[in-house]
Amino acid sequence: MTYPPNLMSDRHLQLAIFHLNDMCVGVQEDMDGYLPTASLEKMPGVEAIFAWLRRRGVRICLLSDFNRADTILLLDRLQWSVEEDGIVQEVITDQLCKDNPVRMAQENAGLQNPRFSFTAVDTPRLLHLASQAHVHFNVAVCNGRHAYNELAVAPHHAMLDSLLQLPNFLLEHLPEAEVGNQLHAMAGRRLLPKLRLPRPLSRR
Repeated sequence: MTYPPNLMSDRHLQLAIFHLNDMCVGVQEDMDGYLPTASLEKMPGVEAIFAWLRRRGVRICLLSDFNRADTILLLDRLQWSVEEDGIVQEVITDQLCKDNPVRMAQENAGLQNPRFSFTAVDTPRLLHLASQAHVHFNVAVCNGRHAYNELAVAPHHAMLDSLLQLPNFLLEHLPEAEVGNQLHAMAGRRLLPKLRLPRPLSRR
């Protein structure tokens, strides 16, 4: 899916790329082959975080380990719609078979600059691929299958214990004037301002 260029030309964070499996939703252990009946566990706050980003003009792309049919089944069970006004706007399936699914997400979104995107992922492989794709923030989230020590040695800008910390991380790295605008908007209950391109962090 490609978005019209005029939607993706402003200098703000425009695309958030998340790993679906384990980090956003957990599937009952050893039940990946039985998705119609497997127990599912949404990670705490994940839908609220997606909504928080969407209100600020950020599109959501999920990277799925499953094939297309299984991914659609999983999203249907979660009641996550994939459309412009849905819970998420893009899903890349079979991400493990792609050379660089992060770069694919950027290209599908029609970004003029890869630094208009950021990743929140939980595997060393995706952290490396996000670094190669030159995302603005490459965030390691430690609530997936990989241990902290495994993620710590991969390229990253920051490490979070869970997705719940993501909004605060983004707000902490906005330019000071933008933080003031965000607080003013929340107080006045106006349409929330977009996340203007933050100051870059040094990669670890």
